[in-house]
Formats: sequence, structure tokens, C-alpha cells
Amino acid sequence: MPRTTTTGLNVASYRRADGTIVRRYYDRETREFLGTDRDAALAAVAARRQAALAEAALPRSLNALIDEYLRTPRYRQLRPSTRTLYDIYLDQMRATWGDLPVRGIRPGTIERIKTQLQDHPAKANMILALFRLLLGLAVRLEWIPANPAQQPGRVELPPRTEIWSVEDETRFLDHARPSLRLAFLLLLYTVQRPADVLAMSRDAVSERNGRLYIALRQRKTGALLDVPVHARLETALRARIAACADESGPALLVASPRGKPWRYRNFARAWDNTLAKMDAALVEQFIESGMTEKDARAEVEARHRQRRDLRRTGIVRLAEAGATTPQIAAVSGHAIDYCQRIIDTYLPRRTEVALGGIEAWEKHAGTEPSKVVTIATARRRKG
Repeated sequence: MPRTTTTGLNVASYRRADGTIVRRYYDRETREFLGTDRDAALAAVAARRQAALAEAALPRSLNALIDEYLRTPRYRQLRPSTRTLYDIYLDQMRATWGDLPVRGIRPGTIERIKTQLQDHPAKANMILALFRLLLGLAVRLEWIPANPAQQPGRVELPPRTEIWSVEDETRFLDHARPSLRLAFLLLLYTVQRPADVLAMSRDAVSERNGRLYIALRQRKTGALLDVPVHARLETALRARIAACADESGPALLVASPRGKPWRYRNFARAWDNTLAKMDAALVEQFIESGMTEKDARAEVEARHRQRRDLRRTGIVRLAEAGATTPQIAAVSGHAIDYCQRIIDTYLPRRTEVALGGIEAWEKHAGTEPSKVVTIATARRRKG
């Protein structure tokens, strides 16, 4: 196909049967057919170039890119809890880097942001992940040629190892309102995430052979579970089921004070208020025992526990009780290999486990050394 060198047109010519020549014009960049009128084709190419220049002059800031992302099916199909989390961090990104031109973001920009946030690893990793997602969209929109946040690396987040002691459990239950007491017991003794516990309803509870079971589909993994109810949870759960008979609506096991589903931030606020009361009482107890207020507060801070620690606590207690990894995974809904990693991380450090091992060793009846027979020795005997 012959080319003109300055017009942005490609032209193809052919001769008709009557001897006349017809020229067909194409946009050189898009290969779009523009007709057989040269002037009209030139006007079409000029209009496209003008539109491209106008588009290139747009600011295309990070704010504009976030707006584009919020209109995508990928964002709209997120689970409500994930969308809420993304919104929180996207708002923070708007406030801090919203005016930054997307074309001006380089790998070095991402690395400096990573360094800036290194004292807050969880926040840093979430923002880095969102930069990777957003700038990947910018590549698909042809705003930039490559994603500068494709491999930003993560800020190392040390694994949280805290678990709730029985004393911590008792103190929380003493200070919590009834609905939060049940929430605590469900979180610990079903080994489920808060979002799944808050979604549990009366209809999910069944009874077979005198044992209560709670059926649920985990929101995060989609795993379908039928969790046997621990004896420590049973009394409170039966009381709640009886109360549900007098309520209209979804009969949630853990409902807000108005009997409606909790908004998670309101649930978290109520939980944290209970923790604050529990910690204040413990500070007073330490001061009465002779500690200074500063030392008492430091000790309470060191003992501070979070909601997310309850699931880990349940897994550790199951393992301490002798449950196998498949048994624990059947309750928690984790993959077996992931569940084993949790046990490997937290259980070996527990003094109770070490003590149990030594006591089992001490109770071993045999006093004679074990007779170890190698394979080679066994083969010689057979020969």
C-alpha cells in the first residue's frame, strides 16, 4: 500500500474496467478506511490528531485515575466489606497524592512512598497494592506505557503472636454487655472471622444428638462449614436462641442494640469501649498492688489483645487439646497447609506444650533404651 509522507494517510489505488483510477484513503495509525475523497480523508485525520492532542493535555491526575477505577466492574463487584476498606485507603491516597500526574509516577516515586510509610507496615502494603492496581488500569487506559508499581515489594510485617489467656477472657466477659459477650464467645469458640460471626442467624443453628451446630459459608473463602458448638458457648447460645423467638427480623445471633445488623465500625467501637473499661480496671488493680501509674499502664499495654487474636487463640487451644491439623482446619475453614503454618508459628513457643511433652516423656513406662535396628542389620539377619 503506497504511503504519503506528511498527511498521515495511506492510499491504495486500483483501476476500474473502464480505465478510471480509484484511490482509497486510510488513516495510517488506525488503518481506518476514510473513503475515496482525499480532502475528506485529510480532514478526518486532522480531527483525530486534534482530539489526541486535547486528550493528552488533560491533567490525568491520580484523582482522575481513582475516579476511573470507581467506575470499573472490578470495583463494583468487590464484597461490601472490601469496598469499604478500599474506600478508606483511596480517600487517604486522594488527600496525600491526588494531584500527582499519573505520567509523573515512576518506580522511584513508589519506593519513596514505601519508605515514607515504613513505620506503618499494614497501611503501607495496602497502599502499595492499590497503587499497583490503579496504575495497571492506567496502562490499560493507555495513559502510561508501563506500570511503575508492578513489583513494589512489601514492607515486612512481623506476625502477630498474641493470644488471649483464660484470665483475659474472664475480664472481657465481666465488662461486656450481653451481646458482646456472645460475640466474644462465638469468635473464640467457633474460630471464625468477625464478619462471619456478625452474619450468623438463628436459622443457621441446628441440633443433632444433643449437640448444637452452626452452619455458615465464609465470606472471604466461600468455604461451607458446619461448626460444632463448644460447651463453653452452648449456654449463652441457647439463651440467645430463646430470645430470638420473641424478635422479628433476621434473628441475628449478634445484633446491634436496635436489633439490626451491626455496621462493622460501630461493632468495633463498642468492642474497643469494652476493652478500654477492662484495661482501666486492670490499671487500677496494678496501682493498688503497688505499681506506679506509668508502670501499670505499660503493663496493661503489653497485655493488650485484639479481636483478631481470638481466632488464633482458638486454633492454639485446639492444638493444645490434642486436635489434629485436619480437625482444626475443619472448624476454622483454613486450608490444611495454612492451618499447619499457624500451628508451627505459634504452638512451639507455648510453655504448656513443652511441659506436656516432658510430662509424657516422664510417664513413659520403659526404662531400658529402645532397641534400634538398622535396615542393614535386618537384612543381614534375614540373609
